[in-house]
Amino acid sequence: MGVLSRFRRGRKTPYRAVTEEEQISRYVYLLNTLPASVIESAHAAAFRDLPVERRRQMLEELRPFLRDDERRDATAEPGLLAQLLRRAERYRAERSEGRLTPETGDPRDAADPRSVLMSAGVMTVVAQQFLLTQAVTAYFTVGAGSLMLAEQPGWLVDTVDPGATADAGGFAGDGGLGGGFGDGGFGGMDAGGFGGGFG
Repeated sequence: MGVLSRFRRGRKTPYRAVTEEEQISRYVYLLNTLPASVIESAHAAAFRDLPVERRRQMLEELRPFLRDDERRDATAEPGLLAQLLRRAERYRAERSEGRLTPETGDPRDAADPRSVLMSAGVMTVVAQQFLLTQAVTAYFTVGAGSLMLAEQPGWLVDTVDPGATADAGGFAGDGGLGGGFGDGGFGGMDAGGFGGGFG
């Protein structure tokens, strides 16, 4: 029985994402809940499983967020992509809050973080992998998030509670998670309607 089982009393079946849209909604919920440092660590872990060509595409779209000292030697390694995504989200938030003065023709305006993931065709797999990273689990089990886990949605408790995932036969084995590349798991989503920021 999992350490967090007291939060699961009375639940007959675990919370599962049955559609891509639900999986992405959960990902966006975490982007709006977690500290930026946890989000960056989780993205770096999630990006490791992406094909190199997809990571290269993301790097090209996020290139406006490279610092001058990074431009010459930048490669599509997961840690750098996670940093660039964090910078892009911070820029987007500052612009929407009016803390940045708009500049005409600023190339950063064209690099919306969510759109980058969608256009590279990796939103679903990143959403799935992000939820399962050690950074997210640690935050909600032994980190600051453990203090508010009881207030989180049931699907999140089940995701980070090893007892819940074992009872369910493993979160990653759930057929409703959208699958990987080449199995038709990426169709039909557009970049609209996810709202929010990285927090």
